[in-house]
Amino acid sequence: MKAAVVSRYGPPEVVHVREVSKPAPREGEVLLRVHATTVSRTDCGELRPHPFFARLIFGLRRPRRTIFGMDVAGEVESVGRGVMTFKPGDRVFGMCPFRNNGAHAEYVSIPENGPITFMPERTRFDEAVVCEGALYANSGLQQFHVGRGHTILVYGASGAIGTAAVQLARAYGARVTAVVATRHLELARSLGADEVIDYLAGDFTRVGERFDFVLDAVGKTSFFRCHKLLKPDGRFMSTDAGPWLQNLPLALWSWMTRSDKVTVPLPPRGSGRRFVESLRPLLSAGTFRAVIDRRYRLDAIADAYRYVETGQKTGIVVINVVSTP
Repeated sequence: MKAAVVSRYGPPEVVHVREVSKPAPREGEVLLRVHATTVSRTDCGELRPHPFFARLIFGLRRPRRTIFGMDVAGEVESVGRGVMTFKPGDRVFGMCPFRNNGAHAEYVSIPENGPITFMPERTRFDEAVVCEGALYANSGLQQFHVGRGHTILVYGASGAIGTAAVQLARAYGARVTAVVATRHLELARSLGADEVIDYLAGDFTRVGERFDFVLDAVGKTSFFRCHKLLKPDGRFMSTDAGPWLQNLPLALWSWMTRSDKVTVPLPPRGSGRRFVESLRPLLSAGTFRAVIDRRYRLDAIADAYRYVETGQKTGIVVINVVSTP
């Protein structure tokens, strides 16, 4: 099978599409014929780990896994012994386990009890590779206990995490203010944001309103800049370490003092399957939709990495492993 193979850290040029052995499903595993996947911030961070201690996660001298790709949508090719949930021909979507080889390939094996489930009937494969960003967004919203009557400001509401956060927060009943660049104002409104702020037109922290929650979906602002936006018991959350890695010590101090004022959300272990199953009815009903920036073929995946590394993508960048009609 063809796969995008990474044998060392470096720029997108180290990603090579080549022939490798097709995996065989072991007991309790499902072999998927991959139709679509994505190149995400996570993949780029895995390609060039920064800061250096990130290599403790991805591999000290070289990547622990040679095929990246978290999001996946495809058809069940075959199943291993003991699999009862899925059968050949089923259309499924979800995520690949983080420590195993991923979906940047024509085939991938995933445990039956892993974070995959059946695709909604009318959803295209390239519209279903939305789970990774949505999982991070949802982890933050769940830690916030976002619900009806709450107000939340989402900074960077045009990326994979941000577009998901706006839609999920609305689904939970919150009033959402989205902060985006000028070119994304209409997108944010179309996703259900109640208020939209153009951060290029002025200082978004001077909006004159206070919020229950502020979610930095891109890791480019800080608690110190945003604290004036918070109500007295409001909370700040960032999906990244933030400028000068400041969110990490702040989150640690908040945890030690039990104030929960600053948090870096991490999905609870084993929560992926439950979340993917909860996302399915939202996709089916149109309450949640994919925002697709660009599409690439597998043999052009290095170009996808180059684009994602610019930090300017909107929503997700799709890799069509099988051509979509």
